[in-house]
Amino acid sequence: MTNAARLLLISLFSVALAGCFDGDNDDDTADLVVLHAAADAPNVNVRGGGGTLFSDVPFKSGGERGIEEGTYNLSVDARLPGDQTTTVIGPTEVRFRDGIRYYAAAVGTVGAGGPTLLLVEQTDTDASDGNAQVQVAHLASAAPTVDIYVTAPGDDLGSASPIATLTFQDVTDPVEVPAGDYRIRVTPQGSATVVFDSGTVALADDQELFIGAVDNTNFGDSPISLIVEDDGDVSEIVDADATAGVRAVHNSYDAPDVDLYVDTVLAAEDLAFPNAFPGSGNDPDTDYADLPAGTTNIGVTAANDPNVVADADLDLVGGQAYTVLAANAVSSLELLPYEDDNRSIATAAKLRVIHGAAMAPNVDVYAVAQGNACPGNADPLLSDVPYQTSSGYLEVAAADYTVCVTVAGTGTVAIGPVDISLAAGGVYTVVAREVAGDGSSFTLTTLGDF
Repeated sequence: MTNAARLLLISLFSVALAGCFDGDNDDDTADLVVLHAAADAPNVNVRGGGGTLFSDVPFKSGGERGIEEGTYNLSVDARLPGDQTTTVIGPTEVRFRDGIRYYAAAVGTVGAGGPTLLLVEQTDTDASDGNAQVQVAHLASAAPTVDIYVTAPGDDLGSASPIATLTFQDVTDPVEVPAGDYRIRVTPQGSATVVFDSGTVALADDQELFIGAVDNTNFGDSPISLIVEDDGDVSEIVDADATAGVRAVHNSYDAPDVDLYVDTVLAAEDLAFPNAFPGSGNDPDTDYADLPAGTTNIGVTAANDPNVVADADLDLVGGQAYTVLAANAVSSLELLPYEDDNRSIATAAKLRVIHGAAMAPNVDVYAVAQGNACPGNADPLLSDVPYQTSSGYLEVAAADYTVCVTVAGTGTVAIGPVDISLAAGGVYTVVAREVAGDGSSFTLTTLGDF
């Protein structure tokens, strides 16, 4: 249960302390562990002692360092689009004492007026021989009060009792357990319905773990995932029952309507160019088919024709969403998979550009404020992009843009200008493609929050 004497909640600041520290733990030092658990917050830099201590630290990350005993003024800068930063915490004075281990977790969300900083301090002790030491925290602002069960992997939950009942920002005392295999299951308080199942988790001899439940930003229905800090390394455990989400897009300009097969089973009929399946491609809540984790074969045939034109074996990961393009001319049809990241950032729009036009050369991509010439005198957002390449998700300022795509290095416009509006918190994908029936002219397909 919660140990109130160990908790110091700092709630005077609006965005989280997060970072990754590297350093040696010498005499007269404290151990500081930081965790970024604010689901809609951007990456951050952390400053102190007149310089930048940590830079570009993302959600579900963090780290550890030994820090010399004393009082420090720490400031946190949020990273904004255009290489801009703004100070969102501090400078705030923190006193670090020798022999104490400090956990600083950014919790809450920007959208709800946070985050705040949860600081937990405890005497730094080692796990005894043959045991592992575990501490559990409820860092998921969108999750209700929960019961946490830690059992042997095969134990029935009905015969188990929860090790803790935690409300948001509650933290357990460190607990020692024999090294071995365990299973962590989470239910709403008083309920037998499991909303998170870790599967088998191995705890090693002398291992010391801090486990935090954070808001789930992966694909799947569980409200949480777990982040695990182990000697400064932070990893994630996704719900063992999470499926993968797959969205398919007909991106072959001269192909007829197609049928889609999943492991030889018909999944979609008569998908026309340039449409997506399932749904329109513009609603992340409905635009993915649930498929089991593991190797899955996706096949494409002409509509009502059993002969497979193209197929691919996809190694699907539970909790991950994917977009698969059926691209190129029908004579060379291929399936191109891309991993999707639909986590919303409160301070920026996320824009991904995919070069899906096989008939086009390498391209430069421009995005200028609406009302300006495109490309005009602007620098390209992306340069010399070849077919099949994804930009990944770029964080850009919310605004109205004009987009144009040019042949790389020439300024010759191949696509556009096209006007788009990007909102903070939105996640957007644009795919360069050929015009129907024409391999020499090009346009864009838009996916996501358009």
